[in-house]
Amino acid sequence: MERRMPEQRLAYQIEALILAADTPLSVRKLCTLCASEQEHVIRALRMLEQHYANRGIRLRQVAGGWQFHTAAEHAELVRGLWQTQPPKLSRAVLETLAIIAYRQPTTRSEIEALRGVKTSSSVISTLLERGWIKVLGRKEVPGRPHLFGTTPQFLSDFGLNSLQDLPDTAQLLSEEEIKQIVRANSEDTPDEQA
Repeated sequence: MERRMPEQRLAYQIEALILAADTPLSVRKLCTLCASEQEHVIRALRMLEQHYANRGIRLRQVAGGWQFHTAAEHAELVRGLWQTQPPKLSRAVLETLAIIAYRQPTTRSEIEALRGVKTSSSVISTLLERGWIKVLGRKEVPGRPHLFGTTPQFLSDFGLNSLQDLPDTAQLLSEEEIKQIVRANSEDTPDEQA
């Protein structure tokens, strides 16, 4: 049974919950926590979204939920709060992450075929440690290599609501081209397990 409350009070409750949460909160979770119907929660979210539209923080829908983010024009200023900068990501890490994001689920040998070079264990480890990728299972081929895919943390950290929000790109390679390259390279380089 829904507790009736003024629209503004519900918006304040949702604002407090989203500010306190360390991950994006889904509409369903907000409905449960606030004991309110979906249409009321969505209306309150839209009201908050408009309220924060021209402020230092923005309410955004990311990774299937809602979260506050620093406005882009203030990002550099906010970075000044931390004395140490996060380590820069290598080109190999960024290329590997892009391939996994666009081609998932994918194996290490498929990544190597697209990159044209061997992918070190440290590249995969870096992405796993950051929580941007995970092992989704194993491919049903000889050697049963790991299949990698992105995580909700990847979506959240990159400000995406879903994988459909990734920028469009031309196909890196067709499935058949990948299979041909993998077959050609499988004799030279066995697929390593991550």
